[in-house]
Amino acid sequence: MTRHTFLRALCLFTVLLLLPHAGASAPANAKPLRDIVITMPAETVLASLQKILPLTIPSQHPGLQGDIVLESLDRLSIANNVLSVHGVLSGKNLLVATNIAGQNIQLKLGQVSLPINCDLQTRFDQASGQLFVRPRFANGSQAQAQNNPAGSLDPLLGALGSREYPVDLEALQMLNIRMGDRTIPIAMQPVNITGADNSLIFRLLPRVGSPK
Repeated sequence: MTRHTFLRALCLFTVLLLLPHAGASAPANAKPLRDIVITMPAETVLASLQKILPLTIPSQHPGLQGDIVLESLDRLSIANNVLSVHGVLSGKNLLVATNIAGQNIQLKLGQVSLPINCDLQTRFDQASGQLFVRPRFANGSQAQAQNNPAGSLDPLLGALGSREYPVDLEALQMLNIRMGDRTIPIAMQPVNITGADNSLIFRLLPRVGSPK
């Protein structure tokens, strides 16, 4: 038996010991499963985000048209369920509907690029198992864009920060362990996600599915 095969067998044996057999009824005095806790340091979160950049951001705001792209991130810290980030945001063909002096007008921003300081307030809804983030832009992000020195970007940042955005947790919801030609799927149910001590903390409740 190779070292790799031994480690796979050891992992499978551990899973079968810790988790109830699929479809079996738990005894009345059985202890509930413990949450699996995964701690992701801010440095790891930043590196993971940098790998998917540039990232197109849907504004989902009726008053904003155009392409918004998060070009880069260079700093990230985590405290009190808030991810504080610094990066560069760009936009092309931007058109913002706004109200100035009581009149509704369309403000054409064209192409812009600006550094941003943004706090991402996280909220985990335990009833639905869904994570939400709400961006809040610091005053430093209100600086004028390089290609639009005459206009403020308040309407653009206001449109982005006016709502909560759901975060896709699909990658956390299933872990497959292969043993030979068999696969044991382990469903992971997120029960809480918090941010503290410069880390993102995931609490997941494991359940074993039927082998394929």
